[in-house]
Amino acid sequence: MDTLFTLATLAAAIRLAIPVAVAALGELVSERAGVLNLGLEGTMLFGALAGYLATLSSGTPWIGLGGGLVAGAACGAVLALLMVVVRADQIVTGLAFTLFAVSATTYLFEQSYTIGQAPPRIPSLSMAPLVVIVLVVLAGVWFLLTRTTAGLVLSATGEAPEAVDALGYRIPQVRTLATVTGSALAGLAGAMLVCGPLGLFVQNVTAGRGWVALALVVFARWRPGRAVAGALLFGLCDAAQLRLQGTATAIPYEVFLALPYVVTLLALMVRARRSGTPAALAVPFVRGGT
Repeated sequence: MDTLFTLATLAAAIRLAIPVAVAALGELVSERAGVLNLGLEGTMLFGALAGYLATLSSGTPWIGLGGGLVAGAACGAVLALLMVVVRADQIVTGLAFTLFAVSATTYLFEQSYTIGQAPPRIPSLSMAPLVVIVLVVLAGVWFLLTRTTAGLVLSATGEAPEAVDALGYRIPQVRTLATVTGSALAGLAGAMLVCGPLGLFVQNVTAGRGWVALALVVFARWRPGRAVAGALLFGLCDAAQLRLQGTATAIPYEVFLALPYVVTLLALMVRARRSGTPAALAVPFVRGGT
């Protein structure tokens, strides 16, 4: 057990938590406005691919992060068009988008390299600037939601859109901006995953981190600080399972692989009993509708 609680394990936990934390903050923004974006995993995949290709072309990981941000915003625009403007079912739309993203990113990536050709590694950022980005995003989301009129309007849109509409605010615009902003952060999270210490893109590189981020928003009861704390818990469990795989044990390694996801689900089940779900979450807004 001594091998679990080391500075190396803590550093690994922070590194693994970084993309999950940023994605969770992005999802939190959209959900506070009443939009349930189940396309988060797919958006992270597009952001990761865009970040990888942008870094590969420019040689600068900062350009890669920008590419991920733009790709995420583009995904958010598509999702907002479908879920907010067209008012398609948010759950079905998000799931379909993620399934599409898995296939599309795999196809686009394979088109860049011939079969058997190893993709090159890209210049990567150290953990320190990535941690700074997480703190800046956390501070920005907290300030937006608690200290600005725009944040109050956004939160009210997820609770009582009819009342916000009566005050003269346009609900579709608020929800569209929230979805694009949240998706941009998800794309940034995907880019941070590949432009960080990993320095590489592979098929399905996000490995379910988008779904974990979705669960963490509920675990955090839609509070930014708690979402980041939940991401650190996930990162710690993920780092621990990597350490445990290297120990002499008869336990199948698949059990260790499942550990961080099981802990996340257990934490979600406990917190869900006191859920503060926005009242209008995933409910399309129709002016004058019942």
